[in-house]
Amino acid sequence: MDISITCAACGSKGNYKNGFEPRGKYDGHVVVKCLSCQTGLLIANAGRALISKKAKTRVIESGLWQRMKAEWDKNFPMGSL
Repeated sequence: MDISITCAACGSKGNYKNGFEPRGKYDGHVVVKCLSCQTGLLIANAGRALISKKAKTRVIESGLWQRMKAEWDKNFPMGSL
């Protein structure tokens, strides 16, 4: 996906190839991690974002993001990819 993403937490800009790491889906939203501030973000209307080439992001609540990170780290340990 080559859509422009702006972090709702720190304002960093990039895309899936530069600045943001895709982390799957949650509750119908695409999940990405901002590589600048390490915040988890939800991308709403990813289909529309593909058309407009611009994604609207929303910060994932801290407790939920910590649980998501723990699950990700369990399933994808460092060095396993």
